[in-house]
Amino acid sequence: MALEIKVPGMSSPLHQHADNAKYSTWIANFPRHRPRTLRPCFDPCNQTGPRNHNTMSHLEENPVDQKVKPIQHKTGHSEVDAVVIGCGYGGIYAMHKLRDELKLDVRGFDAAGGPGGTWWWNRYPGARCDVESIYYSYSFSDEIQRGWTWSERYSAQPEILRYLEWVADKLDVPRSYRFNTKITSMVWDERRNRWLVGTDSGEQVAARFVVSASGNVSVEKDRSLLTGIENFKGKVYFTGTWPHDEVDFSGQRVGIIGTGASGIQAIQELARTAKHLTVFQRTPNYAVPSRNKAVGPEQQRWNAEHWRELRGNSRGLNFGTNYPKAGPSAFAVTPEERKAHYDANWKHGGLQIIASSYGDVLLDERANETLAEYIREQIRERVNDPETAELLCPKSHPYGTKRPPLEDGYYEVFNQDNVKLVDVSDAGKPITEVTENAIRTIDTDYELDAIVLATGFDAFSGALMSMGIVGRGGKTLAEDWSDGPHTYLGISSAGFPNLFTITGPTCAVAFYNNPLAIEDHVEFAANAITRTLSAGAEVFEVDRAAEDAWMKMAHGVLHLTLMPKAKSWYMGANIPGKPIATWVWPLGAPLYRAMLADVVNHDYAGIRIGNKPAGREPPMLRVEPTVALVLGAMLEDAKPPEDMTLEDTRAMMEQFVMVQKPAPDSVEVIETSFSGPTDERPLRIYRPRNAQGPLPVVVFYHGGGFIAGSINSCAAPCANLAKTLQAVVVSPSYRLAPEHPFPAATDDTYAALCWVAEEIAQYGGDPERIVVMGESAGGTLAAVAAQRARDEGGPALAGQILLNPGIDIDPNANTASRTEYQDGPVLTMDMAKGMLSAYLGDLANAASPLASPSKAKTLAELPPALIITSECDPLRDEGEDYARALHKAGVKADILRLKGLVHGVYNMSAFVPRTTEIDDAVKEFFAHISQRRGVVA
Repeated sequence: MALEIKVPGMSSPLHQHADNAKYSTWIANFPRHRPRTLRPCFDPCNQTGPRNHNTMSHLEENPVDQKVKPIQHKTGHSEVDAVVIGCGYGGIYAMHKLRDELKLDVRGFDAAGGPGGTWWWNRYPGARCDVESIYYSYSFSDEIQRGWTWSERYSAQPEILRYLEWVADKLDVPRSYRFNTKITSMVWDERRNRWLVGTDSGEQVAARFVVSASGNVSVEKDRSLLTGIENFKGKVYFTGTWPHDEVDFSGQRVGIIGTGASGIQAIQELARTAKHLTVFQRTPNYAVPSRNKAVGPEQQRWNAEHWRELRGNSRGLNFGTNYPKAGPSAFAVTPEERKAHYDANWKHGGLQIIASSYGDVLLDERANETLAEYIREQIRERVNDPETAELLCPKSHPYGTKRPPLEDGYYEVFNQDNVKLVDVSDAGKPITEVTENAIRTIDTDYELDAIVLATGFDAFSGALMSMGIVGRGGKTLAEDWSDGPHTYLGISSAGFPNLFTITGPTCAVAFYNNPLAIEDHVEFAANAITRTLSAGAEVFEVDRAAEDAWMKMAHGVLHLTLMPKAKSWYMGANIPGKPIATWVWPLGAPLYRAMLADVVNHDYAGIRIGNKPAGREPPMLRVEPTVALVLGAMLEDAKPPEDMTLEDTRAMMEQFVMVQKPAPDSVEVIETSFSGPTDERPLRIYRPRNAQGPLPVVVFYHGGGFIAGSINSCAAPCANLAKTLQAVVVSPSYRLAPEHPFPAATDDTYAALCWVAEEIAQYGGDPERIVVMGESAGGTLAAVAAQRARDEGGPALAGQILLNPGIDIDPNANTASRTEYQDGPVLTMDMAKGMLSAYLGDLANAASPLASPSKAKTLAELPPALIITSECDPLRDEGEDYARALHKAGVKADILRLKGLVHGVYNMSAFVPRTTEIDDAVKEFFAHISQRRGVVA
């Protein structure tokens, strides 16, 4: 008999892209000007919080406490340890971290006249943060947090700029900056392992490390794309580079192009002062009320003192906010309950409407439409003219797939006599050109005195491309990213050593609190620099294979969401010729931070540091994207494993029902019981309706590490198994540890097997075609039951199917997979050891074959086996070793290893389509049971 090993693979394209030749031309002609930091109103729900979340604890160590070898400086030229580009949120913190904590010689550059980043540049009317001000601040310093108070729930640009100037002065940041200075070139010198940084002032600096905090939406869209704009005789303003002096629009005819976040804010203010305002709308947006209000002095003081309480575990939530957690599904409630839920979030205001809606709103078009239509109804109620209201109702994209703006009175603006909405979409009256005194559409000239362009930015890549970055071998960043970005976790790129792009492409920043995202990346960069210097190394460089693995993951998870259905800057679709590619990480902060931590915890896996090889990408980057989706849901607001009580663990196991494929109606469920050694135990039978018997029988034992799980937690998998196999599936309960330690579970499960052999015929099952099957701990119990049936004269079994089984349950046993995946994902060895210790009571019991099937004296004459393992499971190797041992003993045994899948994946069937590979293998295994007495063909 041959041992059959099957290892299915995965494949998916990395990028979809537009006309790359056109993009390359666009890059080559890119204007060389200073990259600025973030645009106002970009940050999603920026609620910060105390940095105590375990998945990033390594990033929060103070590098100054570690031994760092000093850099030896050469004389005769300008050389520093590090250059920091930008002086907004990212640059201020990076300068403080590297200069003051790492004690490095750091020089900063910013084209602005002072600190502030985006808030120094964006001074347009109505510029305001769309996140509650109390949360829109740094979290790294308790003193800074307590020392500042905010006057409004959503503060305006002048107040935010004052805050950043105050922080910069408090940390003495300006002394290390060259303001009014643009980066014009940045070339890697391979001989010296230095970045040669050139500026428009003529200054050149050699730096070992460069930290670019230049922002993701800081370079405006090319104005020349608007034909004839250079011919307009009136004033033209761009929201991203607004004049510092106040602009008076009273008595003027003003036209504004763009109804994104900045445009919506500006429109509300322009409508108050302009003689007439014409809004040229290409795509309507779903804008929701912010409910802004003033914050009184007493509340300000309380907020400053209780900031930790206010923020809570915001780093542990998907949006990095302290908004209530979203419900599981828009269809898990009645329409009336769903509307009440939306009403409550609408009343609260802000982005809570999406952050706290339902988990499937950004995954399922039908779920999204329930929220999208709710918002459209609010628009229709607020706009008097039905035709105008419909023009303002978005229908071309799902809600949340473009940046969701906030407003206070935006829709009422269109009830004013001095405001006109013009649909310039392809289906309406597109703009053809700008003349000397008008914006011309296909049928009308709209005469204007001033034009405001709120047309957006070249997101993520614009600032980086403007710096003329040249890496190894003379390859430019523009060439390397000609088909879309290539990064490792959004912070580094292969071929560009010692360069850290703070909140760069494919990081979590687009759907995460910006200050927290910035702090995470700055701390990663600081610790990476510390690791490099401590090793006496010259270079910190991402390996191309690891970069490819990350991009494959980012692309995969993005395409599980609705994001690709919108033409947005999230996809690169707002810039002609720019690649339509993966620019954002959409699955929230907790999962992203866990992946960042996994890289560091595996000694910067995928990164070469001096003589340290890059090695393979870390375990969390190997999983199937659909699994990553489930992991993200598991990690949100999750307790660290070491803090979980027994009740917490049991509750977590029961929650897996939310990610299981629903039970089919075509299967009948029968509740009954069997007599265990000590008590009468519940048992469920799943039987296909109208099936012709007698049917083969599966006795399915649930998982849960011997301490959790139940016949409820495996109900849907059992019902689906009954349908797939057209078999009777029996699911017995068993006693759980620590209340009932070894051998209680194995005694109960064997008693259940004996009951099935005696009684199943009356339920339409064939007692001569019984297969034992189990998942995780249930797989262990199934293997033990098969051995006991052989040794104790029990039922003659037709087969055994073991899913991710623990075969040697000695907590101290070791295999390559236990070492490689000791930190998971999903199952960690610390968790496993705790569960096994609780079950065994006395660790000496692990030597018993009733606990560890691998300890049996002989494996001969056992029923045929199908053993299914997952690549990213610490228990993988012992399951496969057991199959080989069975084969050696003369037992037919097949192995199916599932690449990219994890322990417990069978319980994720609603979100992981590849679980059908398990069903297919089981079905094929059953097809060989051709004789009633359990003979396998």
